[in-house]
Amino acid sequence: MTKRRGLLVLVAVLVLAAGVLLAYRAWDPGSIRGSFDVGNRSLYLECVGEGSPTIVMETGNGGDHTAWEDVVPSVRDTNQTCTYDRANLGASDSAPTPRTSADVVEDLHGLLTVAGIPAPYVLVGHSFGGISMRLYAATYPDEVAGLVLVDPTPTTFVDDACAIVDATACESMGAEFDPSLNEGLDIVGSADALLAAGPLPAVPLVVLVADDHSQDAITDTGVLQRFETMWQGRQQELATTVPEGRMELVASGHNIHNLVPDVVAEAIRSVLSEARSTSLPGPRFFLASLFSSPEAGVDGSGFWTGRSGLHGRVEEVAR
Repeated sequence: MTKRRGLLVLVAVLVLAAGVLLAYRAWDPGSIRGSFDVGNRSLYLECVGEGSPTIVMETGNGGDHTAWEDVVPSVRDTNQTCTYDRANLGASDSAPTPRTSADVVEDLHGLLTVAGIPAPYVLVGHSFGGISMRLYAATYPDEVAGLVLVDPTPTTFVDDACAIVDATACESMGAEFDPSLNEGLDIVGSADALLAAGPLPAVPLVVLVADDHSQDAITDTGVLQRFETMWQGRQQELATTVPEGRMELVASGHNIHNLVPDVVAEAIRSVLSEARSTSLPGPRFFLASLFSSPEAGVDGSGFWTGRSGLHGRVEEVAR
């Protein structure tokens, strides 16, 4: 009798758990939380919300998917939003090192494919993640609807910085790019891979740039000002690589997504709006517009094509 009662309790618990899961999926039909095999190892992925294009976020050095927890709630209501752990981070498996952004892009492309997350994507990358997202866009241009780069690392950062700071500071900054300190990532090799890649696709691009990069290695205020001028100049160059790309100067430190997450969320919404408003009308666009509804699973986004207009607009964003 006791054994039977225990079995009934177990069945009841399982039924309750299944009901909770079904209710959760009904409340958040785009939700995904789990690990996916990308070839003899797994990567951890979380997606919430629904709606296309899907927003895919890439962290900076050493950051796992939780780095975006202040931004995700502000954009998930209108678009599926995905974060993940790179190899050697968080809940993902380890991978041989050193690695470059080329490995990161291959992993991410495989993860999105295996998890059944279809393009198009709006790619969001912070710091080193900006290099990887730029390389993804250059490698798979037809999959990308837009880009938001959050204080991305310039590909020429080490050389640029060492031309400004003294030898001690240069050595200190260079040491920070040692693959053994960066989850096994070779950042210089990643920059080289990006420089060798093709151009970015002509999609909406916002480059958010912090105005304060104070750090222990730079103690002279004049040197810091020259550093900020260099950093902003490189970001402005990046913003002009696509039509209507723009740079927004943000009153913030390097981790804009944590310090002023609303600014990042607004930039994502802006890119989504631009991607939709510049879609070419055509058969797919017309049909999608007719049947645009959550029930139909179509959002009317249509095609994303080339843009035209002013280059490299600069906007200041207050904290």
